[in-house]
Amino acid sequence: MKRLTALVLKFGATLIALFIVLGLIYGMSFQSIVLLTAVIGVVSYIIGDLLILPRSNNIVATATDFGLAFLLIWSIVSFGNVDNNYRALFFASLLGAFAISICESLFHIYMYRNFYQDEPNSKRRISVMNYAMESSEEIAPPNKKRKK
Repeated sequence: MKRLTALVLKFGATLIALFIVLGLIYGMSFQSIVLLTAVIGVVSYIIGDLLILPRSNNIVATATDFGLAFLLIWSIVSFGNVDNNYRALFFASLLGAFAISICESLFHIYMYRNFYQDEPNSKRRISVMNYAMESSEEIAPPNKKRKK
């Protein structure tokens, strides 16, 4: 039930962000925005939230979601674009991906607090102390005399 709540929250935030950018600014139809939101939501949930976020941090997962959102918006919107206005399409994709990445960074905080915080063997946070090295005073082995 927690995963379904997370998906609904992600869908709602992405739908609002894409409706503001693509619907109000660029005039895209609501049905196209809902379809685009569903595709981006499923793909970025699987790749960004389930695969990358548990193994890295919020910045890496948000950057991945930005790239995925940009590529998905660009490819889906350009598939139905007949007037070949690539400059407007590029900026619409860029602005839509930026709006989604803002929502995703907040969603990753929600995901971390509700799903990944209690994992005991999580590879989530890599601190400097994980790579600390202990050394002693004996840097070189003692010299042994060779017998002739």
